[in-house]
Amino acid sequence: MSTDSFGVVLSGLMLIGLLFSTVLFEPAHRKTGAAFFLGWFVPGAGHFLLGRRVKAAALFLILALLYVVGLSISGWRLVSFDDNPFYYVGQFGSGVTTLLGRLLAEPKAYPLEKFPPKWIDPGMLYVCVAGLLNVVVVMGVFNAERKAVAPAAEGEKK
Repeated sequence: MSTDSFGVVLSGLMLIGLLFSTVLFEPAHRKTGAAFFLGWFVPGAGHFLLGRRVKAAALFLILALLYVVGLSISGWRLVSFDDNPFYYVGQFGSGVTTLLGRLLAEPKAYPLEKFPPKWIDPGMLYVCVAGLLNVVVVMGVFNAERKAVAPAAEGEKK
């Protein structure tokens, strides 16, 4: 399997997960399942779906800014497997941005003329870190659900 095929397959699997989240999770947790997959696809969207609008907006702005700064330093190209295999896998945590980049952009990163060539590695690192941080944010939707259910359960015991 080529490296570009890996990215398309991974993105396709995540989209299938989003579509079938109503089947994969118990009825009480279907909204959280949808928030999990939606949060991967668009950073912060999972928290938005769960009603945490301010947190969702802040997370989206932070992750989008980090991702855009990394892309601008590396010449608006995504990380290729040949550049750095670890950064390549890490960038897939950013969902829709990586998916669109895979479909529309050239895979090889080249620095812009205004940046020295040695800056390409920090640019790729920023893109990777944005993806990995989004994975952490997506896992936070499960914690958000648990906090919302816990006070109701304590009130029922009294």
